[in-house]
Amino acid sequence: MYAYNLVVFLCCVLLTAGLKEGTRRGACEEGTYQHEGKICCFCQTGYRVTNDCTDKNETHCERCEDSTYMDHPTNDHNCQPCQICDSNTNMETMVRCSSFHNTVCTCKENHYCDKGDLCKACYPCDTCEQHGVKQPCTKTTNTVCHDPKGPAGIIAAVLVSVILVAGVVVYYLWRKQKFCFKDRKNGGNPEEDLPLKDIDLNPHLSEIVDILGWKMMKRVAQRSDMSITDIEEHELNHRNDVKEQTFALLRAWSQRQGLHGAYPALIKTLRHMKERRTADEIQKIVEKQPKALP
Repeated sequence: MYAYNLVVFLCCVLLTAGLKEGTRRGACEEGTYQHEGKICCFCQTGYRVTNDCTDKNETHCERCEDSTYMDHPTNDHNCQPCQICDSNTNMETMVRCSSFHNTVCTCKENHYCDKGDLCKACYPCDTCEQHGVKQPCTKTTNTVCHDPKGPAGIIAAVLVSVILVAGVVVYYLWRKQKFCFKDRKNGGNPEEDLPLKDIDLNPHLSEIVDILGWKMMKRVAQRSDMSITDIEEHELNHRNDVKEQTFALLRAWSQRQGLHGAYPALIKTLRHMKERRTADEIQKIVEKQPKALP
């Protein structure tokens, strides 16, 4: 009789322990993990583990501190630091960080980034000043400009053809002395028609920068094949140094024009911009003759 009672007692003890373990496992709504051979409950989203479970105690959790978060059930003892949206990279906060989720950053107005979750900086949207906007800029895509070969491009091509034909006709009539043309001495600027020397600009970049300045150099770059994004990158890379911004942009622009093509391109562009005095000053610097040795 005594042995029978002992067996019944041991069965009850084992059954109770099993029920407790099963109840604990079933109460882990967020899932479980193993720690030193014991099955512990995950901490819920927004919390971290301060003490793992033991035979006597359940997992102890604590809410994430300010500027940290945890966006999934976890057994980690540390929450993740919140992301900071850096205004110096043209980013701003769209959703503030909480203990349950990270900060969500977005681009400032008129800026974009097309790299998804890998975005570290936003870039200025293109303005399409020459051909007009086809699709406006968004936070994730740059502006789409009209194709220069579209209707406007076709009209421009026709106009160019008409002008060329007219030029040929005028030249023919001039050769036949059908028109009286003014002497070049009384009009025009012969210096603009003279071919410019092919000179390497690199030795003169520092002096040219002092004459151009950032705003004029930016206008020169915009008239070439450089995009607004390319130009603004030099401005972002040297935020507090206007001279260094101008130098970096001039050097990048001249490299695109070629070793001996940059100087004629710069002078012609400035003349088209009605910056004749600036063009003349740069010509004096670049084409100055070295002093003769005694």
